[in-house]
Amino acid sequence: MTAPLIFVIPVQHQDAIPDVALQKRYLAQTLTSIAAQTVPDWECVIVANTGADLPDLPPGCRVRFVDLPRAHLPDRATRLEAYYDAIRNDKGQRIYAGMHDAAPESHIMAVDSDDFVNRRLAELVLANRGTPGWNLEQGYVWSGGSWCYLQPDFHQMCGTSHIIRRDLYGVLERAGQIDIDAVKRRLGSHIFIHHDLAAAGQPLPPLPFPGAVYRIGNSQSASGTGKLFGAMTPPRRFVRHPLSSARRLLRYRRVTTTLRNEFSLPSG
Repeated sequence: MTAPLIFVIPVQHQDAIPDVALQKRYLAQTLTSIAAQTVPDWECVIVANTGADLPDLPPGCRVRFVDLPRAHLPDRATRLEAYYDAIRNDKGQRIYAGMHDAAPESHIMAVDSDDFVNRRLAELVLANRGTPGWNLEQGYVWSGGSWCYLQPDFHQMCGTSHIIRRDLYGVLERAGQIDIDAVKRRLGSHIFIHHDLAAAGQPLPPLPFPGAVYRIGNSQSASGTGKLFGAMTPPRRFVRHPLSSARRLLRYRRVTTTLRNEFSLPSG
């Protein structure tokens, strides 16, 4: 794969999805968002298990079928680190399968299967081919209504939050086998990679505009986030931190026609 920008969408094993029809609808909306790029210089790889029920694919999108086992997640309340480790293991392997054949100079963007991306991303990458990549330091949080929340440090919150040149991920195999620790840290999580690249002398600049929309309130998601106002400005926070909570209210934005078009947000 040699496109300047390659989107990779890891899809959970179908046996782990509570509502396959809803997941399929959300994935179709994510693909519509990706396919709205303002230039044609991109590819999209959906990584799913053989037998997965997938929506029709827009031009430029294809499927990489894998036979990874269903991820069995430990109890989140009592074994939180083991829970996240299982997610990173599964997600990291899926993303690696999708980017395995990418050219070193291509940029990779992992996209969660229910999020939305800015239509100008491929245009930006095309104009800046040598750039290491970008942190999405601003993005929106949305639960499907007429309001969204402009989130700072977006790259710390959402998995759809980095664009990184393929060569900067380094070697992810040893002796023909996946280096699972490296895959979990660099691909299975969005928390470590920008710190690791900065420490290696390749800091990622911030994307110059909000780059993605993080959909919350999705029962299919492993993140467990709730609806918008309860998640971003919970009432109990106003009691403990009234001033910072008041400032948070200023981050809410109306979902205007312009914003909806920028990310191809569905109206329903």
